[in-house]
Amino acid sequence: MACKKCSNKWAIASVASVIVVFVIGLVLCFTLQEVTQPGCKQDEVCRPDADMLDYLLSLGQISQRDGLLVTWYHGANSQEEMRAALNSSVMVLEADITVEGLNTANETGVPIMAHPPAIYSDNTLHQWLEAVLASSQKGIKLDFKSLKAVGPSLDLLQQLTLDGKVRRPVWINADILRGPNVPISTEINATQFLALVQEKYPEATLSPGWTTLYVPLFPNSTYTRDMVEKMQGLVGALPQRVTFPVRAVMVRAA
Repeated sequence: MACKKCSNKWAIASVASVIVVFVIGLVLCFTLQEVTQPGCKQDEVCRPDADMLDYLLSLGQISQRDGLLVTWYHGANSQEEMRAALNSSVMVLEADITVEGLNTANETGVPIMAHPPAIYSDNTLHQWLEAVLASSQKGIKLDFKSLKAVGPSLDLLQQLTLDGKVRRPVWINADILRGPNVPISTEINATQFLALVQEKYPEATLSPGWTTLYVPLFPNSTYTRDMVEKMQGLVGALPQRVTFPVRAVMVRAA
């Protein structure tokens, strides 16, 4: 009887030891994960709707709230371009989104990272976001090239935000008005685009722009007051932060 009691005690002690070791292992795992994962520490600027300059200032990447200090990587679309951007010292990544096989028999509805006329890519939006969010603190600007890509992309962003993965400013861009020197209508439908943002991902900063065309050494027109007033009419009453992308070479003459 004494030996049985002794054995039971040793068995209980062994099980307890295993449980303690397991719990310690879990704690260490989560602690190390928290330490090694890149991320923002100040909640007020660690949000999709936060000011980009405040965010970069909190990270020590800029010394003052001056947009000229911010460095960008444009067109970080393919896997190769994305990796190059992530390995660089730039502060904000800009990438283009369309739908795989857009307007063809092979159209899938899957948002991919590609700039027209490309309609195929080795990088989906989901892969892009997972890589950028997991391995960097870089700000994000997503440039929509197709209205069909907007809804599913914003759904994905909303889910990642609810999962606590989007702890940085996110800018949502699309050219929603015809701008200087553009002879045909190629802009994204403004009403539908803005409605989708309000419905699916109002947390983002809006970056609506004008389609433009600039040909060096040829006469070029520039932005007009009418263009600006039309844009004001579209976005003036919206609750989000708004920033306007403009073609620098045209601004001075505007």
